[in-house]
Amino acid sequence: MRRAAGAKSGLPAMKAPHLAMNSSLIGVSPAIAQAMVGQSWPVIVTGATGWLGQAALMALDEVLGEALPGRVRAFSTSSRALNLPSGRVVQTEPYESLTTLQTAPELILHFAFRTKGYAQEPGYADTNRAISAVMQDYITRNNAVGLFVPSSGAVYGPDRQPHQNLLNDPYGALKYEDEQNFRALAAKRGFPMVVMRIFNLAGPGINNLTGYALSAIITDCLRGGPIILRAARPVWRSYVHVADVLNLALSVLLRGQSPAVFDGAGARVVEVGALAVLASRLITGTDLPITRPEGWELAAPDRYLGDHTAFAALAAQEGLTLTPFERQIADTAAYISAQTR
Repeated sequence: MRRAAGAKSGLPAMKAPHLAMNSSLIGVSPAIAQAMVGQSWPVIVTGATGWLGQAALMALDEVLGEALPGRVRAFSTSSRALNLPSGRVVQTEPYESLTTLQTAPELILHFAFRTKGYAQEPGYADTNRAISAVMQDYITRNNAVGLFVPSSGAVYGPDRQPHQNLLNDPYGALKYEDEQNFRALAAKRGFPMVVMRIFNLAGPGINNLTGYALSAIITDCLRGGPIILRAARPVWRSYVHVADVLNLALSVLLRGQSPAVFDGAGARVVEVGALAVLASRLITGTDLPITRPEGWELAAPDRYLGDHTAFAALAAQEGLTLTPFERQIADTAAYISAQTR
């Protein structure tokens, strides 16, 4: 989910005249919704203020409605109120409160992790290991009915082998370490688990408008241009809709399955220049000017791309239709537009 394009700070009110916000932001699969309503399992969402955390709460809100507060507990670094698009408010609890919490087994969506942008901070590895230890201890005491731990494409080194050296890539190495630890715990305790190595996300819940290529391009489009691409090299990406990520993980877990670790990667590979053109046409109906550093096309390309094969196969197995690329852009733009009015 790495950034490759920049945008100016200080966002004015923005509009997307060609886009409309869906009444159902995530669009939970009817089969998943029926299964969730039919079960009495409580649900835990950690990292509730992040992109996946907020999207997961939107999805659960769509399914559970007024029952949400009684079924879902959300955790973040500190207690705070999260306003959902429906108007409901979720009060998060401090993550550390999990150290003493005694519950029945729960469905756990574990998104808490200190991200790559903080990797140079002192104690980065210790912080993430402490976050993981809290959840591992919680599961050991309370068990789980299912666990979703999103990993990252950053796990892979240049040879597609996982990073295991903290000095080379602390974020990727720690994500791989998490994969191994939680998979071992799930196997020992006998509950289903999904580990998905996500590369680049699209869709509602995005919470860093300048930190990702897609959101940076969209914010420039919503301002009326120009679109400023700052990477001094070709940048290749593919995207998965956050709704597809959540629908697939929930569908597999609700059936009690534990697939092998797989990539969360899109089918359509695009260079960010072409992405900027497509976004401009979808959002504004025009071709906005695009600026790039001189000589960008001569530099070694940045290809942050996963293997779409297993993601697509699992979605087909679960009867899920994946979101087309144009819709991914449109949903992301509509969400950003609504958040910045």
